[in-house]
Order: sequence, then C-alpha cells, then structure tokens
Amino acid sequence: MKKTPLSDLLPHRIAIALLNSALLACALSPVYSASAAESISCTTAVSEANKALHQLGVKPIQHEKELVQLLKILNRDDVLPSSYVTTAQAKEAGWSGKDNSSLWNSWSLNKKSIGGDSLENKALPEKYRWYSADIEAVRGNRSPKRLAYSPETQTRYLTTDLYHSWVKISPCE
Repeated sequence: MKKTPLSDLLPHRIAIALLNSALLACALSPVYSASAAESISCTTAVSEANKALHQLGVKPIQHEKELVQLLKILNRDDVLPSSYVTTAQAKEAGWSGKDNSSLWNSWSLNKKSIGGDSLENKALPEKYRWYSADIEAVRGNRSPKRLAYSPETQTRYLTTDLYHSWVKISPCE
C-alpha cells in the first residue's frame, strides 16, 4: 500500500505548523510521550501556537492570557462562556452582520463576541464537529482571529488570518 505524504493530505502551511508544534513540544520536554502532551499547561500550549504562527509569517495573537482562560473554560464546560453569542443570536438582538458593524452598537450585545457557529474547513480533522469563536475582537468589531474547537476533543486550532493558516493548540490543562 502506497503511503500518501502528509503534505498531500494537509495544506502546506498546516503541515509545517503541526511539525513545528511537535518539535517545540519535544524541545520543551526531556521525555516526550502521550501522557506528557496531555498534561501541558494551557499557557505553554498557547505560547507554542503563537510561536508557530510567527514561524508561518502570520500575525500572532496579542492577548495570550485571554485565550488561555477561554481554553480552560472550554476544557471544563465544553461550551463557550456567556460572553459569546452565535451570529444568529447577534442578528436577533439587532446586529447588522456587516463586517464594519460593531456588535456593541446593540445594548444587549455590549461586551459580547461571536462564537458557537458551526465551522466547516477542509484543513480541520473531519471526524469532529467544529465550531468557531472570535478572538481579540476590538470594541465589538470582529477580527480575523478565530479559535476552532470541538466538544469531542481537547485539541483546538487557531487562525489569525481568517481561515487561511491554522496552527494546532495541543490539549492542555
């Protein structure tokens, strides 16, 4: 049976990011094993993902602590915090849905972000149902930064260029 190279299965940038994440994990741990990967801190996982984004030549996230908190909430509850609303909920509350429109223009959406919408992207593993959450929205305006998560796995993916490049965020505590 002929093996298909990883680069044929995933877009080139994702393959590089996954490899870089694995290399960083190995470099940080004297003995790399599945159990060591499972016990990585979310702070370390986010830092590694940010380094991988930088190596891809795309903007890293600026507020790592906020992403760490979001990952911990998802790990604990399997759902986004109440500060997130779906696109449909935001539109029901008066948001226009336009790119240049702030969610915060609607009083009931003040301090909210978009999250919880289903996400289909060929770069993500097909065996899970994926959802997206906005990261680093500015004054209610959406940014190109998104977290892809699934309640079926603690592996998450991060993009800062609106779904063009992805890096894996290792399962973390």
